[in-house]
Amino acid sequence: MAPVRTLTADALRVEVYPTRREAGRRSAAAAAEAIASAIAARGRAVVLFASAPSQQEVLEELVARDDVQWPKVIGLHVDEYLGARETDAHSFRKFLIDRLVTKVPIGAFHGIRGEAEDWEAECARYGKLLEEFPPDVALLGIGENGHLAFNDPPVADFEDPAPVKRVELERRCREQQVHDGMFTRLEDVPRYALTVTLPPILRVPRLIVTVPGPTKQEAVRATLRHPISTACPATALRRHSGALLVLDEEAAALIA
Repeated sequence: MAPVRTLTADALRVEVYPTRREAGRRSAAAAAEAIASAIAARGRAVVLFASAPSQQEVLEELVARDDVQWPKVIGLHVDEYLGARETDAHSFRKFLIDRLVTKVPIGAFHGIRGEAEDWEAECARYGKLLEEFPPDVALLGIGENGHLAFNDPPVADFEDPAPVKRVELERRCREQQVHDGMFTRLEDVPRYALTVTLPPILRVPRLIVTVPGPTKQEAVRATLRHPISTACPATALRRHSGALLVLDEEAAALIA
C-alpha cells in the first residue's frame, strides 16, 4: 500500500493515497503500530479519537484488524457538543460508540459528558482524565476552517492553560457539520461545545491525521503552506515530528 505521493512540510510527513478508503487503511495501520508500541512499552495504550466522517474509514479499517490488543486500550475523545447526550444522533460519543466501542473489546472508553449541568466541572473532570491517562496516539482530522478538535481560529490558543474548555463554534465550523451530513440545517447545529485544547493534543507523541475529500482542499493547503498561527490551527502540526498527515488525492488537489 504505497502512497502515490509523499512530501514534508517542516517536521510534518504527508502521504497521499488514491482513495479515502486507502487513506483510511494507511491511518489504521499507523494507529495499530503506535498502539502496539505503547502496549509493549507500558502495558497499555491510550488513544485520543476524533469523531467525524473523515474518520469513518479509519475506524472501519482499525476495528477490522486482528493485531490490536483492544482489552489493553483506553479510549478518550477530543470534543462533544454542549448539551448532547450519548444517545443523541449528533453526539460524538455516539459516533464512537457505534463505530468502535460496540465493535471491539476495548478496555475502557471515557466520554465527555456534553449533558453535564456544570460544564466547568465536566471540563475539570476530563482534564484530570487526560492527566491520569496521557494519550499515546491521537487519530485526528482537520476542519474546513483548519481547526483541530473544536479549536476554531477565534478560540484556538497554542499556549492554552486549560486542557479542556467550552467554546463557541465559528459559523464556518457549524456549516461544515451540515456539509458532513451530521445536520440538515445550520440552525440545528449547536453553538457551543466542550473541546480538548491544543496543548494536550500537540503533546501526544503520535498524531495520525486523516483528511479525505474535496471540501478539505483549502484547509490542507493552508495547513501546509500558510504561516504557523492560530489563523489555521492545524499549521501547528508542522512542528510535530511524530505527526503523519494522510490525504486522499481529492484533498491533496491544491498542493504541489
